[in-house]
Amino acid sequence: MGIKNETVMVGRIVGDPRLTYSEKTGMPRFYARVRVNHWQRGDDGTFTKQNQSFHDLVVRYDLAEVAHEKFAKGDDFIATGQFRTFTDAENNDREEFQATTLSHNPTTTDYTVARDKTTGIDHAAGVDHGRAFERPDQATPARDAAVLAR
Repeated sequence: MGIKNETVMVGRIVGDPRLTYSEKTGMPRFYARVRVNHWQRGDDGTFTKQNQSFHDLVVRYDLAEVAHEKFAKGDDFIATGQFRTFTDAENNDREEFQATTLSHNPTTTDYTVARDKTTGIDHAAGVDHGRAFERPDQATPARDAAVLAR
């Protein structure tokens, strides 16, 4: 299994989000109009605000219902997904950002994380949590001397 290669969108919801359900499948669909600010990094390391663009953000499946409960106009978000082009009911080509993950932007949103203390990291005595992200010790395999054949 490889690592997904998706686009990241950072923006703000500028329209009232809507939750609809497919008439054919009953699948939930979250829709919001969003704004993305674009920035340019200067040689001195500073950033200058450039233009902004507007997009249709769509989330499907179970995440759609969760997104509708948690997101409102004015919320800053981070989403991962792909841009997708489709033909609408009026036969116009349109583009939407189909998100597979959606969360509030932690740099601009004040929130509290409620953790379930019965799950997650093992807090047993003797566990060194400081090494949680270190690579485990691995024996170096023995190598035979290289032999060149004629």
